[in-house]
Amino acid sequence: MFDSVDREVGDRIRQSKELLHLINTLLSQDEYKDSDILKIQKGYVFVSLYSSLEYCLTASVSNFLELLKSSPRKPMHYKNYLLCALLDSNFNAIRDCGKKTLWDKRVEFIDTLLSENQVVIDASVFPSDGINISDKQIRDVWKIFHIAGDCFPEGVNQLLLREIKEHRNAIAHGREKAKDIGSRYTVETLQQKEAIVEKLCLHIINGFKSAYTANDFLSSQIAV
Repeated sequence: MFDSVDREVGDRIRQSKELLHLINTLLSQDEYKDSDILKIQKGYVFVSLYSSLEYCLTASVSNFLELLKSSPRKPMHYKNYLLCALLDSNFNAIRDCGKKTLWDKRVEFIDTLLSENQVVIDASVFPSDGINISDKQIRDVWKIFHIAGDCFPEGVNQLLLREIKEHRNAIAHGREKAKDIGSRYTVETLQQKEAIVEKLCLHIINGFKSAYTANDFLSSQIAV
């Protein structure tokens, strides 16, 4: 059901672990203890951690929508906020139309919403404001897809997610050198951050798994 997401997230997590293992290996060698290469590798840990988190969230959403797409229902069978994603093209049609067709598009939207036809699901839809993944995007996904429980497991600090995003962006966009960011952290601190990201990724995948298995995407008025 979510096997491919599990495997790919696991590969990305292992990438971070391997990078940290390399850093530890370099630390054990006197010639590298204060070298720039060690600081650079520590900086790039943030890039690796961010890639795990972004892939996990976007792939979980896409996989969930693909599962719904395989057995579509009429729009009103789904929970309210989920319709924000399922009727994305209809919302976009209203947003992008001119004044002459605005009311026609509104009528079309209501017709689609109340239709007895199965909804046409686009699995590429992702609720985002176009900004990189951070705590806000995770909260939005949790709400729109009606995932049960807290979106952040115990021990996951939302400030850490912002820290990872900001450092990744600073390196990727050239605002800071990986060496300068990496020099601020010990390998022990980076290992702790990796463990937290791994825990969050597992929590996200399991949240979507549970929501699909328990049919939590269906309106409470619909008999399973």
